[in-house]
Amino acid sequence: MKLKLFSLFAITSIFLTACGDSVLVVRTPLEGDHYVRSNIESLEWSHFSDMVASESDIQEDDFNQLKWTLEHYNKTRYIMVSDELYRFDENGKMVYYTDWKEENGEYKLEKLEFPNYDTTGNME
Repeated sequence: MKLKLFSLFAITSIFLTACGDSVLVVRTPLEGDHYVRSNIESLEWSHFSDMVASESDIQEDDFNQLKWTLEHYNKTRYIMVSDELYRFDENGKMVYYTDWKEENGEYKLEKLEFPNYDTTGNME
């Protein structure tokens, strides 16, 4: 009986702590990128937009493109330069670029861009 009660309490605690309405406070661009990639399946635009810098032009269409990209390119590599993060697929083809800006002690997405490739796979 005690084990069942303890299990119920543990499950309830886990459920309540995981169901917050606020997005993680991002302390570094890499942490933000990792959070987005790890939670993209359940992430909604309303929460993602909280991670976008106030003067950014990132829109819901960009978010949807990111969701699609992360679903199709689940194995990637990255290069980080300052607050910019370039993510590449396994063949070295860039799949997206982000630039992060610090606002009020936390990092927010300022730019989210996807490369334009022509029909041969070369960047335009």
